[in-house]
Amino acid sequence: MMNLKVLLIFLTTLFQFPNYTKNWQGSDIPGHCYATFDDFNGKQDFKIKLLKKEGFNFKYSTTLTKGTLQLTIKSGSKTIYEKELKGSVSDEVKIENSKGGKFKFIFMAKHAKGSFDVRY
Repeated sequence: MMNLKVLLIFLTTLFQFPNYTKNWQGSDIPGHCYATFDDFNGKQDFKIKLLKKEGFNFKYSTTLTKGTLQLTIKSGSKTIYEKELKGSVSDEVKIENSKGGKFKFIFMAKHAKGSFDVRY
């Protein structure tokens, strides 16, 4: 029985190893999300919390000193925006929301060091 527990813990750890982050500090409140990180490796999803059924501006800035970082904005399973981010980037995307859809943005990273700041 003990060997089975050890095996399960080992397998769980092994499958989680590719997704880790060192020194993540940030916050996610409606309309504003930001973080700094030393070694972001994996995927982080954020739900966009909207109060109205109208379009909105998605403003973001990132600073990356190491690794790769990709930003994706989705509505359901549909990708609305996708961009590979390098160095320092600031941009704004206008998103239509006349149907009151649900949105999320996703950061995917490989050994990224830096920060991001998102407002909507």
